Amino acid sequence: MIVLKHLSLEDGDFHLADVSLQVGSGEIYFLLNRQNAGNDSLFNALSGFRAPAGGEIWYDGCRLTGDDVPPRAVALINKVLDASDFETEARIGAWIDFLCSAGGVAYENVLQTLMVLNFNEMNLQKKVRDLPPEIFRQVYLALCLAADEPNIVINDFSKGTEKSLELKFNKLLWKRKAAGQAILYLGNDVLYAAEIADRVGFVKNGQLLFEAEAADIKEMDIKDLYSKFLS
Repeated sequence: MIVLKHLSLEDGDFHLADVSLQVGSGEIYFLLNRQNAGNDSLFNALSGFRAPAGGEIWYDGCRLTGDDVPPRAVALINKVLDASDFETEARIGAWIDFLCSAGGVAYENVLQTLMVLNFNEMNLQKKVRDLPPEIFRQVYLALCLAADEPNIVINDFSKGTEKSLELKFNKLLWKRKAAGQAILYLGNDVLYAAEIADRVGFVKNGQLLFEAEAADIKEMDIKDLYSKFLS
């Protein structure tokens, strides 16, 4: 379970004020916010990389304090462009092995997710820096999900990905949801939110103004939603 209690953030032009929400086990909650920088700031707070101005963040009854993320409590999936975000000359297979050893997770868990993504095993022999962006995203995603934590926080990972990877990513999220994991997705695409989530929250001017079941959003006027909350 993921719980935000009266959370406040301040980062340049972006701010949150007294936001409270709860994501239960086996639920996908999509928090919509039109400011990409704001989603980045909130993701950093949920990751423990920046302290909120006020309020609390809890994962399965354990409070996040400073940069002290409760062990094995949450998987963090940030948006990623390509391998240039990571400085290494290693080959993919060795890089995965090193990161799994460092993180105390099973190499086989990464390979299982890669199989679901139809990853070509020949790519394991390639250098990280030589991988096309979409292939690298597959590896990054598999690494993020390797430890099988009970909670997942995502910062707009699917934005800019090819449709084939987006569909596979969606299936992975629904599988994790079915297994009882709590998933909080930060993004700004209301159509995508309605497609993958159970509940959707709308943030505007620092406030959580509106929450709805995703099934109900599909019946609403999308243009009107954008005008009220995302413009």
